Amino acid sequence: MEKMYCFECNKKVYGKIKKEKTTYIIHGRKVVLDDLVFICSNCGTEYNYEDIDEHLQKGYIAYLNLFGLSFEKLKEIRETLNLSQELFAEALGWSKKTINRYENGKSLPQKEYLDTYISLLNNKSNIYSILKNNNNLTKEKYYKILNRINVEIDFKSINVILYILNKVKLNRTQLMKYLFAIDFLNYKLFNKSISEFKYAHATYGPIVNDQDALINLLIKQDYIKLESSFIDNSMLFVPLQKADLYNFNEQEINVLNKIINNFKGMSANELTDWSHAFIGWIKTKDGEIIDFKYAKELDI
Repeated sequence: MEKMYCFECNKKVYGKIKKEKTTYIIHGRKVVLDDLVFICSNCGTEYNYEDIDEHLQKGYIAYLNLFGLSFEKLKEIRETLNLSQELFAEALGWSKKTINRYENGKSLPQKEYLDTYISLLNNKSNIYSILKNNNNLTKEKYYKILNRINVEIDFKSINVILYILNKVKLNRTQLMKYLFAIDFLNYKLFNKSISEFKYAHATYGPIVNDQDALINLLIKQDYIKLESSFIDNSMLFVPLQKADLYNFNEQEINVLNKIINNFKGMSANELTDWSHAFIGWIKTKDGEIIDFKYAKELDI
């Protein structure tokens, strides 16, 4: 038995606590809560057993659960991107106070803000599109945020691909060879690759490891699209955005241009034959990562 003040009896009385399901409408969505109800043992009057704040919190939690979210998940989404509350707020164009209230369960995201969280939950690379559409960011802040973000594909790697495709349309095999040659040549000359890609041994020569995931993400994020070639009906990658070269130095631009100029006009078969002569491909097995130590053997 629990004790609670009964306004009908005008005194504290003993009573029973029962659970009953109650439906509420929160932001237009039905939410069913297990409400705790106190029943006065003297007069039978029923009272909500929880205080308003506790009840409201339960409603918030149930509402977020409808979308696979929680207050803890909101914080996790931000931390997965490696952003502080301040930088995350600036990236989204919100206030830091708003982010803080969401993560601490003090406020429930409105529909527009909730959609942003859902988008980032489904694919954290969507942060790139959000940043691109945020016209209030200074250039310095924009790149500060980009340099902090931790996603499946880093911003510079995406722009290596865009730079190549801005110059020439390529099929999948050709693009893989361009990327491989660029990174291995830069490593040979300056002891570091330009992109963050790793390259694996495949039948038609070196390819970006997990190339399918890479291509699918770039298409989904509207960086590139596929179109049919009028020459041989092969599928070519076409860029949907201009490359952003802010983070590239002159040496890297020179390497990019060297490979593009050297490979321009070469067919997929020709590029495959060229890559098959590379010692790094010869000494690895199907699916194995090709070590950059072989870059010194690259012949361009």
